[in-house]
Amino acid sequence: MIRAKGWEAEMTRYTAEELIAAIEELTPPRLTHYVEMRMVQPVISDAGETYREVDRARVQLLCNLTEDYGLQDDALHMVMSVLDEMHGLRGEMQALMSALAEEPDETRERITVRVRRLRGH
Repeated sequence: MIRAKGWEAEMTRYTAEELIAAIEELTPPRLTHYVEMRMVQPVISDAGETYREVDRARVQLLCNLTEDYGLQDDALHMVMSVLDEMHGLRGEMQALMSALAEEPDETRERITVRVRRLRGH
């Protein structure tokens, strides 16, 4: 595993070979297929192609969905698109909640009441 320098010093990087060794169901052709389908994208640097820890987790999920559930390419794209969208929405919600937490108590209470009303609670 390669440990990147600078602000990414703690970020683990895997070569394709290390990634394949780390994930039992992963084969070189399967990794190539996932990359060609753009479901995972290696980081290109002077050291060559490497994969981040998040890529390792993503490839593990792709292998599980393929092996355990028999999902084909179209279904994999759909599932991963939904997961990516949910991840983005989660980040947006966290930012919104952080911004709301900085507001005065009366503003937070007013927004909380309005949200509950809109949701029918």
